Amino acid sequence: MPMNDGRLAHLHGLNALEALCHEYWNMDLVKKVEEELTHAVRLLTLHLEKVLCPCGDNREDIRFYQSLLEMTERAREENSLFPLPLVQEGLEKYFKEKPASHRCITRLKVTSHHWMEEIVTG
Repeated sequence: MPMNDGRLAHLHGLNALEALCHEYWNMDLVKKVEEELTHAVRLLTLHLEKVLCPCGDNREDIRFYQSLLEMTERAREENSLFPLPLVQEGLEKYFKEKPASHRCITRLKVTSHHWMEEIVTG
């Protein structure tokens, strides 16, 4: 069964976090994170236009990803890595604080991103 746009959006968010946690920080990473967050914003917007999300995603989730995307775009434009710690912290907090009832994120954390368990459990 293919993933819905909502789950795919969060997968891109987790991909961005994974890159920030495991890759060397340089301007190529900024571009990669920007691409992942662009996909997250686009897919979550599409998802919420189609259906009321059973996991509870809403416009606030889109604004969250959009704010991180804006920080990443600014980092690229200014040729600076300075915003990346804020992006990483934001994503860590977001995925850590999502309740277990958010099935899409919960499933992604335990199947696609086993390393995420370390962040969640501390």
